[in-house]
Amino acid sequence: MPSTIINTSIDTEIDAKARHVLSNLGLSMNEAIILFLNNIVESKKIPFSIDLPNKETIAAIEDARNGNVERYSSLEAMWADLDDD
Repeated sequence: MPSTIINTSIDTEIDAKARHVLSNLGLSMNEAIILFLNNIVESKKIPFSIDLPNKETIAAIEDARNGNVERYSSLEAMWADLDDD
């Protein structure tokens, strides 16, 4: 069967950690990618859940990115504020 070469960039730390896990499972990175793609073909979906955030989560992400977040001097102060609500 003809084959295709796939090149991709992966964070070095993620690559090393993934290779370690795969090695413990007796798999190479190539074998794991082939298993992943075969699973997609067979199931016609990604083999894990990918959920889009709801409006409230999107707003919270935007607030955090813009620095519009509550800051606390300690974990205890945060919990005290949360308990007040």
